[in-house]
Amino acid sequence: MISSRHIEVFYHVYNEGSLTRAAKVLNVSQPLVSKTLAYAEHKLKLKLFVRHARRLSPTPEADILFKHAAEVNQQIYKFNNIAENLVTDPLSTINIGCTPSLGLGLMPNLLNNYMKQNPGTKFNIVNLQSLDLEEQLKELTFDLVICFNPNDSDLFNKVTLHSGSLVLIAPKKNSPKEGIFNLKDIKNQPFIKIKNLKTDSAHNNLDEVLRQEGIGVNWIAETETIQVAKAMVEKDSGYAIIDDFSASIYSDKISVHQLKPTIGYKICMISNKEKPLSVSAQSFINYLAKISEDIDQLIGD
Repeated sequence: MISSRHIEVFYHVYNEGSLTRAAKVLNVSQPLVSKTLAYAEHKLKLKLFVRHARRLSPTPEADILFKHAAEVNQQIYKFNNIAENLVTDPLSTINIGCTPSLGLGLMPNLLNNYMKQNPGTKFNIVNLQSLDLEEQLKELTFDLVICFNPNDSDLFNKVTLHSGSLVLIAPKKNSPKEGIFNLKDIKNQPFIKIKNLKTDSAHNNLDEVLRQEGIGVNWIAETETIQVAKAMVEKDSGYAIIDDFSASIYSDKISVHQLKPTIGYKICMISNKEKPLSVSAQSFINYLAKISEDIDQLIGD
């Protein structure tokens, strides 16, 4: 079996009709071209050229093989051209998955700050729920994912970007009197549930945390997005429990209350260890890892 290098040499010798000219095109020595061609003939068990004094004449077998060698050589050229472009112009599109609330509240600041330092960078951002994002990252759909409390996996690299606490949001005109809301004070108040709201507790899911605390909740509606829950709270439909990061970026039509006991969460950046990354994607991941300790300041800008 011969390699793509042998095919490349054969292609140029056929094209140039001379070992010397082929060597010049390939930017290698003439003896190396001669040795490579001889090896190819030996492995193929075919005579490819008849040697004359100053020129090589292709055999009928070489004529048949040449059109296939041309196709291989074209692919090699494309491969090298793409690789060169990635080095000299590493601005391929970065594919990011994030939750809808982070897409509104966090991503604009992160991307704007990065693009100021790296003009011309292109992003493709897809909004899904955290569990769906993790599943698609396993399928190599994204270069990276930014979400709440991803599950631990040996398949992922994980960097914590922000840590915070869940809070209660309530309508301004019907809010609790105290600044801190004790979860055990929940009676029959109407609540809007955000499905699969994840925490950094051992129970991970808010439903499990409430169940472990023996707290029953009157869920009047369920939604997959924080935005819908917030809008319903604004309309005085009930209360909701969301992360303090999302609560901080919403309108003044709601009041925000700390919870007792405290329930923490994390916003993390994860990437798949098996995903081949472009230069630009790796650069953005390195940027996030570098600023992770100072990201709270960026969030507040």
